[in-house]
Parts: sequence; C-alpha cells; structure tokens
Amino acid sequence: MARPGRKPGQTPVQVICSLLRAESAAPPPPPPPATSEVSPVDDGYVGREMPAPPPPASQDTSQTQRVRTLVQEVERLQARITELEEEKASSPSPMLAKTTGGVGASKPSWLADSGRNSLAATLPSRRGLGGIEDDEDAGLKNQLKEEQRRCKRLEQQVQRLTDRLSEQGSAGGVGSLPHFEMLEVQLGEILNQGGFSVVHKGTWHGTKVAVKKLFDPNISAELLAEFDNEVQKLELLRHPNILMALAVHRKPPALSLIMEMVDGGSYYQLLHAPHQFNSATGPVRSLTFKENMSILDATATAMAFLHARGIAHRDIKSHNVLLSPHLEVKLCDFGLAKLKSELMTGSMQFAGTPNYMAPEVFRNAKYTESVDVFAFGTLLWEAMANDIPFANLDPADIRERVLEGQMLEMPSLAPREVQQLIRSCWTLDYKVRPTMPEVLQSLRSCRDADKAPRRPVTAHGVRPGAGRLD
Repeated sequence: MARPGRKPGQTPVQVICSLLRAESAAPPPPPPPATSEVSPVDDGYVGREMPAPPPPASQDTSQTQRVRTLVQEVERLQARITELEEEKASSPSPMLAKTTGGVGASKPSWLADSGRNSLAATLPSRRGLGGIEDDEDAGLKNQLKEEQRRCKRLEQQVQRLTDRLSEQGSAGGVGSLPHFEMLEVQLGEILNQGGFSVVHKGTWHGTKVAVKKLFDPNISAELLAEFDNEVQKLELLRHPNILMALAVHRKPPALSLIMEMVDGGSYYQLLHAPHQFNSATGPVRSLTFKENMSILDATATAMAFLHARGIAHRDIKSHNVLLSPHLEVKLCDFGLAKLKSELMTGSMQFAGTPNYMAPEVFRNAKYTESVDVFAFGTLLWEAMANDIPFANLDPADIRERVLEGQMLEMPSLAPREVQQLIRSCWTLDYKVRPTMPEVLQSLRSCRDADKAPRRPVTAHGVRPGAGRLD
C-alpha cells in the first residue's frame, strides 16, 4: 500500500492517524518483517522507532493491536509531558534550558515548542483517536484559553474594586472619612449618654476629640442604618456651625465616630444647668438677650444651610446645639437627618423628640423640612422663657395639646417681634410656615428690639421643676 505523503504543518501524531485511516480502507497488506523504520521529517525532527506488530490473525485483530499500541505510546508521552510541565513550574529557568537545549537532539521539536501554552495540547486523547482535532479546532481552543485568562484578569480587577468599596463602606459609605481602629484612641470621661450611644472625651493621635460609641451589643439593622446615615450626612456637610466628623469605625459591634471636640457643653446645659457648662468667663449665672440671639442666629444659619443642601435635621433641640466656652455654635446629631426627596415618599418615620415635634409628625403624615422650622420655634421659646418646653408632660399629652393647637404660653419678657416669630413657626399647616431663610431674616431683625432684662435663676442655676430632656 502506498503511504500517503506528509502535508505541511502535520505533526507526527496526525501522520500516524492518516496511516491508520488509509490502512482501514485498504486490503490487509502482507505481514511486514520486524524492522524499524525512520520517518523523515524536517525542522530537525528525528524519527522514533515504532515496533512492527506481529502477524495478525485477522484484519480486526491487527487494527485493534495497532490502536492499543498507539494508546500506550500516547499515554507514555502524556505522562512524560506532565512530568516536564511540573518540573518547569517548580524550576522554570533550569528546566527550560534542560528540556529545550540539552536534550533537543533526542526529542521532537514539536514537543519542545515553547510557544504553546501546554505541551499536552498537541497530543490526542483516547477519545480523540477516532477524530483528531484539526488546526481550526486547536485555534479555537487557544482562543478559548485566552478568553478564560482575560476573564480571570477581569475577575481579579473586580475583586480589587470590591475590596476598595468595602473599605470605603467601612469608612461610612461615601468614603471621604478615614477609618480608625479603637486602639488609636484613648478614651476619657463621658460627656453625654443617650438611649443607644455614649460620647466620650478622647485623644486621637495627640488631638482632643469627642468619640461617639454605640454601646448596644446587638446592633440592629435599624441602628446600623441610623449610624450610617449620620456619618454620610456629616461627610456631605462642611459649615462653621455644624459639627465636623473626623474618622469612623464601622465594625460591629464597636460602631464609633470621631468628631471635633466642643469643650463648653450643650445649649440645654447653658439654659437649664449652667453650673455644668464650661464657660471661658467663669460660672454662668444667666444669659443676656444678645447672647441668646447670637446663639439662635448661628443655629438658624446652620439649619438654613442644611435645607439649602436638601437635608432636614428632624431632631432640632437644645441638646443638639453644642457650644464652645466662647459660645460658638456647633449643630450636631444627624442620626435622623433625611434628604428632602426621602421625606415625601412612603410612610413617614416617627422621628424626633416629642417636646419639639410638629403636628404632622404626630399624625404620622407626610412632611417636609418645615418640621425643623416648628422645632426651632420651640427652641426660640425655650431660650426666651428659660424653661423646658412641655416640662413634666407625657408624650401622649404633648401630642394632644399640639394637635389641638394648645401651644405654650408666650414668655412675657420676650420682645413682641420674637413672640410673633415663635407663633409663625408654630403654624399648624406646614405649607404656611416660613422657610428657614425667612426665619433667619426675621430673627436678625429682632436684634433691633429692646433688650430684654436678665431672667432670674435659682442659686444653682436651675429653675424649679426643670427636668432632663432626652
């Protein structure tokens, strides 16, 4: 039988398969002598001896024996290639020189081809003996491997971006605040304590700071959302009269926020417990009308800034107005703050302090940032009356009075213009209430009013019946 010629680019394995196909289609040849044959190939390939099969009993037996012999040879070559690849992976440079240079004269060049991704890809599998992959299939296979490598690189890039976003999430969601570890902070005395958090004096890298910690060991989803909301709002706000956040620790259960330190105290302390306030001028006995108006002006300025940025505070009260020893104002506690777009959608959250709460909040109706205007009117009343609004009343009683329009009695010592401003802030219909810029303008016009006399206080600076307002 005439042997088919070798086509350009054919590997020895493909030549062998061509021989098998030709022999299966032709009559069985006479038994060949047990000799060895060298197949001439170019590019420096040295032929490999192939043992001649014994005289077959039949054509089927001869074909089966050839297939078995080829399978054994293929398995031997595959095992050797796997061994070479493992050696190359463990010691790339020496092994590469050994496999391509040292034994190149005794090994086919197609096995030592460094341009292929895998030497095993050039050999047929046992299933592939009946239909060897042609060059086109090999090309598609290489393209598939390249796409797989590209996908892996993209997955690695996505993972890196995900990790970076996760780190930014640990810094509060927006990502502008740095993350800190609790070991970086030395905690001092407690400044304030609420229902879910406590505020400590602290030192962070040599700087005096305030550290707000959520001490609930079981951090609920609602509490975590409130904490994240406060951090995100503080990241967006930079104003001289708004407390600045410096760093965040967002690893439950130790949720903490580092803020700038305000050494004086709260407006509540200054009004109702002045002996607890750290004033730069010594013990505070009472506030002048001018001092009160200056504090309220700065507070209204911060609130107008919030509303201009599309944010409603929703918990305006004297506790959340911090003061330096020189009475510089810092509005704080943005845990309940919301964007205007969030206020008029869905069911509204019952948020705020009942003593300062607007009627639409008590009704669980939809509301706007004008709830802050109502609360500011109550804060203005508190400063003029030097008394706690709705003191000693339960939230249910406060709700009933507010919904019926039975508001607090106007302080007799307050100027008439201030009383009018308080009433306008307390308008039951939120659509008719003035805006914060309008309130600020009216407040500044009250500066020209006659100064109210100093209000008497007790020996300890606390009016009878005054209690703590949380």
